[in-house]
Amino acid sequence: MNLSVLISSHAKAFDLWNITHFFFKKNWPNCPYAVYLGANGENRIKYCPEDWIYLNKGEDVSWAKSMKSYLESIPADYILLFLDDFIILRPVNQKLIDEAYEFLVANNGVMLRLVPSPKGTIYLNENFRRIDVKNRVPYVTSLQVAIWKKSFLIKLLKYDFDPWEFEIKAGKVKESMECYDKFFVTTKPLIFYKHFVEKGKFYPFIRKLIKEYNIPLIDTNRETLNKNELIKLYISKLRATMFSIIPEKDKNKIRKYFGKHEL
Repeated sequence: MNLSVLISSHAKAFDLWNITHFFFKKNWPNCPYAVYLGANGENRIKYCPEDWIYLNKGEDVSWAKSMKSYLESIPADYILLFLDDFIILRPVNQKLIDEAYEFLVANNGVMLRLVPSPKGTIYLNENFRRIDVKNRVPYVTSLQVAIWKKSFLIKLLKYDFDPWEFEIKAGKVKESMECYDKFFVTTKPLIFYKHFVEKGKFYPFIRKLIKEYNIPLIDTNRETLNKNELIKLYISKLRATMFSIIPEKDKNKIRKYFGKHEL
């Protein structure tokens, strides 16, 4: 299968790798794909898990430039992209991942998001939907776990967006509009995961899991979100959940009405 996994990171996040790796191995022990850890910046190979392939291509100039350098070092044509603070919480069903990959290739797709967040609006079958790129729906290029056609992802990276800009803007550039019918999303999560860092700080739940599974901490100086920070985050997520009820095609119209930028 012409597919590899890329964990996108950078050298300063070296203390996250063993945590992410622990849950990856716990819940996907027989992953059949090569797993690459992209981490530009200072050489931190000694912290890279032994069964991951370490990619360090020099200075971490920008997120997009580093991503491009990682992708160009991977021979596979399709990439299953993870961020470095995603931990897998349930066993992965390999058959479903295989079927998702085969669907993307058979439909000449450029991206298949493996969690319906956001959901696609164009029904194809009980397992897959198409994302309505033509109507400029929000977060077409969300950085949730997805399978990407590598050559297409490299094209999007030329704009040198940071990760937040990429999620909002990359789905509206010329290359995406030309491939408007090639973005897909699953109707249910194929990989159950959670991110455990926000603004450089641990969520409290990961501290509990680290203790429960006796995972060694590489850097004990990383802070944990405090109560006030968590309340602000939960309020923000509550708003996002309420906003998710609105049909995708109408979300940016509503934002425009209230004088907010397009997503």
